[in-house]
Amino acid sequence: MKKSVAVVCTLVWALGAMAGAEVLLNETFADGSRTETNLPNESAVWISHPDGVTMGTGSLAFDQTATSGSQKMWTYFTPNGSPVSLGVGEQLVATIQFTPRVTLYDKSSKNFRFGLFYDPTDDQYWSDVNSDDGNGRWGDSTGYAVHFPLSSGPSSANSSVGKRVPDLTSSLLGSGSAYPGLSSGGDKFTVTLDTLYTLTLALDYQAVDQMLVTFSIADALGVISTNSIVDDGTFGGHDMGIYTQFDQLFFRFSEAAGTADVLDFHSIKVEHIIPEPASIALLGLGALAVLKRRSQAAV
Repeated sequence: MKKSVAVVCTLVWALGAMAGAEVLLNETFADGSRTETNLPNESAVWISHPDGVTMGTGSLAFDQTATSGSQKMWTYFTPNGSPVSLGVGEQLVATIQFTPRVTLYDKSSKNFRFGLFYDPTDDQYWSDVNSDDGNGRWGDSTGYAVHFPLSSGPSSANSSVGKRVPDLTSSLLGSGSAYPGLSSGGDKFTVTLDTLYTLTLALDYQAVDQMLVTFSIADALGVISTNSIVDDGTFGGHDMGIYTQFDQLFFRFSEAAGTADVLDFHSIKVEHIIPEPASIALLGLGALAVLKRRSQAAV
């Protein structure tokens, strides 16, 4: 089964060049500001501790030593009340570029966390506030997320990818109990100071009962580590169905140790990828070929 899923996944990414991509957000902080919303080029970024943020051209530098405790950061990539809705064969891809600065630590704690979410009952929360739950709003939010460390080594660790089950806890990313079945995988890795890294979280809605969720971290030389889960609607033992609506990108950093003293963000991009008809037809043929080979092998 894992081999078949991997082959189909490869087909999807190979066909990506043939697909149409709608850019929902491409925030590069070119104006040195985080407060304006003018989608798709800008979206206000909300912060738990604004006194620790320094803005510059192409930079949102998040100083985690400015205050104790966890830090939060979030933005929205669709207008209020209009989440992006994925159809079968479509993808939602978030790409973040950042540089760790000042100090890294030899830690394997998975303190860097981010995910794609949607709150079905409340308006978007447009305010700087130190809250894991949007002051009581986000308990019923749905979404997918990743937890991982930024370690200088020699300690290393891989990433954990999971699906949020609403109302198990009010916090979006503050507690692993919201993510039953949280799955660790991929190569263990370490990072270095003043190096540009690219994070990708891709949601690939492959079938009515199959959402492929893939995280990767890369540097200038290529992908360092990647980890995926497949949600059939019951991932983690909860029959919640597959999540297909999203409007929020949320980050949580538990502390500087396990992340970095300063996280310097350069860009946040979110794309909705819609395959063209020819791509969908080729994907279908590829999937059928995989299933046929599996059937023949089982005989």
